[in-house]
Amino acid sequence: MIRRLLLMLALLAATPAAAQQAQVNVTRTGDAFVAEFDLPRASPAWGFFRSSPARDKQSWRLQSWQVLTPGVALQRCGNFDALVGVNGRPIPPKVRVRVTPFTGELLADYVPALRLGGDSVAIFDGHFAVFSVNRVTVFDRLAGRPPPGSVIDTGTRVRFRGTNLRLAGDVDGYRRGDSEGTYGLYDVPRPVVRMGIATVLDTDLPQWIAADLASYTPRAIEVLSAGLGPSGVAEPTILAAWEGANREGASMNGGTLKGLILMRFEGRAALKPVPALTDLAHWFIAHEASHFWLGQSVHYGSQRDSWIMEGGADLLAVRTVQSLNPAFDGRAKLNEAIRDCSDLAFQPVATAIDRNQVRANYACGLVFALVAERASRGDFYSFVRALVAANLADQEVTTADWLAAFERAGGSRAQSNQIRVLVERGSASPKQAIAKLLRDAGTPFALNREGVPQLQ
Repeated sequence: MIRRLLLMLALLAATPAAAQQAQVNVTRTGDAFVAEFDLPRASPAWGFFRSSPARDKQSWRLQSWQVLTPGVALQRCGNFDALVGVNGRPIPPKVRVRVTPFTGELLADYVPALRLGGDSVAIFDGHFAVFSVNRVTVFDRLAGRPPPGSVIDTGTRVRFRGTNLRLAGDVDGYRRGDSEGTYGLYDVPRPVVRMGIATVLDTDLPQWIAADLASYTPRAIEVLSAGLGPSGVAEPTILAAWEGANREGASMNGGTLKGLILMRFEGRAALKPVPALTDLAHWFIAHEASHFWLGQSVHYGSQRDSWIMEGGADLLAVRTVQSLNPAFDGRAKLNEAIRDCSDLAFQPVATAIDRNQVRANYACGLVFALVAERASRGDFYSFVRALVAANLADQEVTTADWLAAFERAGGSRAQSNQIRVLVERGSASPKQAIAKLLRDAGTPFALNREGVPQLQ
């Protein structure tokens, strides 16, 4: 009896410690940063959830981070970067790491840092989220993201420290798993706010790009808000960086976080106006801003449902750009999606990410969105607005939720079943399946020489 009581007391005493989260304070020290990890339990290793390699397929952390605490090493363990105790010893409760901002692209994640002219630097907080394992060998059994229950994750709170510092977006710094975060802005000029949209632009960004972003972004978000209603984002922010003119040509990439659109430009040709780059930037802004609704107001139930968000954002981008530029012909983008879906829908769209065929979510999702637009009498904005409103309670949209919204909008049960089959099983003849979907929706098209439907 006494032994059991003592055991219960020991368990109760251990519970608060087990529930403690990791704390990371990131402080600027000159041109570098120091990240201080306050780890709540003894462990032989702490892995980083977001461990995508750089474009050269090497660990960017091993290139830019230096562990300052004796007895701890930074290593690549399977698919993860990890802090590992030397000679199998537990990692001490406090670990200091010198962080040199890494501004290169990653294969499948947000850039770790952005230089925004002068001393201005933005650091992504999501790359500091950690989990612990009982044995270093556990990493060998983990795939791209740890499955629930395979690791110990009580969350990580990331705090940026320093003067002249603020956050881009409305977030609290608490991370579980590979949840999206935001950028800490060090010595970055205050944003320029126009029509409720904040722009934070690299002071070295070519002037023609800066002027176009400041003008176009508010208009694109205004169109989306008029069609979809309030997004819930108090002050959408666009963060644009210039990566220099060392490369030939012109390029742009980026992504979206909570209330934030991130863009990176580079290339010698971009020093002067490039119409193709302007069109790409306009398309990108409209697509990423659409995620304020499809992705943030509501999110997908699991990665099997990500076609809802990506395909929907693609069609919203087409319609938004068309409304702002009547000369824009969206058929090329739509026909590209139909062609790509025809090539990829032999297998289930739901498992596209598992097969590393992410393009299927965009292409086939756009095809399904086109069919939903016809069911909504040509107004895809109204379809998305109703879809979001119907799922705000749990902020989650599954394939079943989307199909229910499709039928409420006027789509037939037969069409709904056709889409369900493509999502869940794929088709032995995707060209014919897509042609039937479009034909039943009343969308005019012609077959090209390969038998792929093409809008006229």
